[in-house]
Amino acid sequence: MVTFLKPECNGMSTLDRVDLTDSERLRLLDAVRDYAIYMLDPQGHVQSWNRGAELIKGYSASEVIGKHYSMFFRQNDRVEGLPAWQLQRALLHGRTEEEGWRVRKNGTTFWANIVLTPIHTSEGVLAGFAKVTRDMSERHRLHELEDSLRRTNEFLAMLGHELRNPLAPMRNAVTLMQREPSLSPSLSVARDVLDRQLTHLNRLMGDLLDAGRLTSGKIHTKPERITFNSVVTQAVEAVWPEMNARSQVLDVDMPEGHVCLNADEIRLIQVLQNLLSNAAKFSPDGGTIRLQATVVNDWLRVEVSDNGVGMDPATIDRLFVLFAQGDGVKESRQGGLGIGLALARSIVEMHGGNISGSSAGVGRGSTFTVELPGAALEEHSATFRNG
Repeated sequence: MVTFLKPECNGMSTLDRVDLTDSERLRLLDAVRDYAIYMLDPQGHVQSWNRGAELIKGYSASEVIGKHYSMFFRQNDRVEGLPAWQLQRALLHGRTEEEGWRVRKNGTTFWANIVLTPIHTSEGVLAGFAKVTRDMSERHRLHELEDSLRRTNEFLAMLGHELRNPLAPMRNAVTLMQREPSLSPSLSVARDVLDRQLTHLNRLMGDLLDAGRLTSGKIHTKPERITFNSVVTQAVEAVWPEMNARSQVLDVDMPEGHVCLNADEIRLIQVLQNLLSNAAKFSPDGGTIRLQATVVNDWLRVEVSDNGVGMDPATIDRLFVLFAQGDGVKESRQGGLGIGLALARSIVEMHGGNISGSSAGVGRGSTFTVELPGAALEEHSATFRNG
């Protein structure tokens, strides 16, 4: 007996009980498409087959009725006796539910959620089993992906820490060589090569560690009252040797006085350093990079622009995804791991702000904009140039 809602003339509804015949029940089950619902006899032979079973498993009713349901199991599962074991377990517990691999008509496998329930007559005689199967392949794939990402993150964190151990004594050795005045020209060249490559390796190790922190949610901020002027000074000091070595010009346009806001100074230096370093990396020798900061309606707006390789506007949003890189990466001297902008976005959003990028196209430069709330300044401006 099935209960339906019966509408009344006044818009209300009442509960009516409607008797359904066996054929009507089967017709209702046949209309279900998201679940494979079918009956087995006491030995496990298919006795009924709904539309959902046909869609999920690929067989028509005429192809399966009368055949043993073990045909839906993988060969090794059949050899191990899994079909018979499932029937016995359902009888023992009154119901069994599990997830596992099943086989479609075309030979492909899918991850299924299976519920198997024994059906008895009023006299207690086993009449068969009701079986409900749902295709859970997409959910299973997402679980596997999440597990794979977790293990990858753990590996990256371990790799970053382990590789830093041998890098420290190597850096000390190069420092000692730099203090040695009597090195031959060839050893001096070798020392300088080691120095540059160690700097690059240390940067990559930092990226690996940041990637692990970012994906595991271990990046935190400690906001306090700071001046953005100090952030700019320290970020420029960090990237200036790289720009100077390539004869690049850096224009900095900052409001005069102090731009104050509540933020984590170290993290904002990291953001600005990433943006300036990217601008230098993707700009030509002798190129111009511009940093401009303004405060409007208590929001700090920082733009870092360059006249470098630019990018396809359609690819800009992808740059903020971890390990993603733009088309211009092939033209850079050191492509990196594609972590800097993803990290910058995470830090900026932790401060309640936002970050975006724009470009007029390949070869036409790029601009990255950071906006942060809660800024205050004295109304004077000054422009200065480094280069």
